[in-house]
Amino acid sequence: MVVIDMVSVVARTRALANRYLVQQMGERGLEGLVTSHGDVLLQLFAEDGLPMRELAARVHRDPSTVTTLVKKLADAGYVRTERGVRDRRSVVVLLTERGRVLERDFQEISQSLLEVQRKGIDDARMEAAREVLLQMQQNFAAALDAGSEERHGEQEAR
Repeated sequence: MVVIDMVSVVARTRALANRYLVQQMGERGLEGLVTSHGDVLLQLFAEDGLPMRELAARVHRDPSTVTTLVKKLADAGYVRTERGVRDRRSVVVLLTERGRVLERDFQEISQSLLEVQRKGIDDARMEAAREVLLQMQQNFAAALDAGSEERHGEQEAR
């Protein structure tokens, strides 16, 4: 059996991609923003006025983490928040004009990232790699769920 340390390879790739994104943002004068801010902004470019919980789900982050990210974006003048119209308990995140101006930069950065990641890799290999990574995600999710169920069963037995 060939052992391939995929988790290590993925982690290193992610770290390099993040460094690349930070470099690209810096070249465009977007200092003070981190890649997590970019995740939030990209979702708002696609659909402005998202409830905080929906935004958190879309960027696969805990709501408290997204609240912190949104606060920093609001402090920088890129977004604002307001109470939901239908549910006053919810908070909706909206781009400001200053935030909307960033869309072109982020589209260019995203396109550049895609070009770099695909360089020298044909469509078939890219799709195969994607399928392998998605299966690994499912494997880890199932293992976490099984571990959670085991711990729950042990607690009930006590």
